[in-house]
Amino acid sequence: MRVALYARTTAADQGRVTVDTLLAGLAAHAAARGWDIVLQCADTGPWPEGKREGLSRLTEAVRSKAVQAVLVRNLGHLARSLRHLTDLGRLLAAGDIALIALDDHIDTTDPGGALRWREWLDISARLTTHHRAETAKLARLRHPGDTWGRPAAVINPQELLAWWEGRGGRRPLSLRALAARLGLSEATTRKHLQTLRAAGKVDDPARLRALASRGGTRRGGRPTNPLDDNDLAAAWSQTPSVTAVARRLKVSRSRVRVRLQQIGLLD
Repeated sequence: MRVALYARTTAADQGRVTVDTLLAGLAAHAAARGWDIVLQCADTGPWPEGKREGLSRLTEAVRSKAVQAVLVRNLGHLARSLRHLTDLGRLLAAGDIALIALDDHIDTTDPGGALRWREWLDISARLTTHHRAETAKLARLRHPGDTWGRPAAVINPQELLAWWEGRGGRRPLSLRALAARLGLSEATTRKHLQTLRAAGKVDDPARLRALASRGGTRRGGRPTNPLDDNDLAAAWSQTPSVTAVARRLKVSRSRVRVRLQQIGLLD
C-alpha cells in the first residue's frame, strides 16, 4: 500500500522532538507493516494556523489519489481544528484513502476502525452544522435590527406590468429583456409575474393584442413592420414588381411575394 507520512512539531514539542524524529518513527511503523512510503511531508511551525506547505503537499497527493493511506502520529498534528479535521476526513473518505493516527488508535485499514471513523465524521459534521446555525440565530437575537443576506430588490409592479403588457404604445418585452431592464434575474422576474398574475393584475390578452399589433412575437432581429393588404394592392397596381413594392412598403420581398400569392394577386 502506498502511504504518505505527515509530521508537525507543536508548541509542546519544541526543544524535545523534531520532525525528523517524528518521521523516523512513522517510517518504522510503515516498514513494519510492509507499506511503501511514497511521500513524506512535515511542517515545523508550532501554531496550527498559518501557512503549512507540508500539509498542502499532502492534500494535493490525496486529491490526486497518489497515495492510498495517510500515517500521522496523532490527529492534532494533522488538523487545525475540529471542522478542519472533519473536512479532511471527508476528503480522505471520498478518495477511499485510509487514515492511521497512532496515538489516537485510529486505523481505517481495519473494517471496524473504518466504520467507527465514518460514524465520527457524520456526528462531527452534524455537530458543526448545528453549532453554526445556533451561532447565527444568537447573532440575530442579539442584533434584531440588522439586515441579513442580500437586500431585496425594489420592484415597481406598475413598471413591470407596463413593459410586460406593452402599455402606452410600448412593445411588450420578453422575459429576458424585462429582467435586464429591471436589473433582476429571469427567475426573480418570473416569480413576480406569477405573484401578480395570481392576484389578477396581469392582463395577458392585452399583451397578446399588443404583440399582434406589432407583427406578433419575434425572436430577435429588427422589428416586423405591419403589412396592410390595401396598401399592398395599391402599390402592386401602380408598379407590379415585387422588388418595387417591397422597397415602397419597407418590408422584405419574400413577405410581399407570399402575401400577394395569398390574396390572389400573384401566381
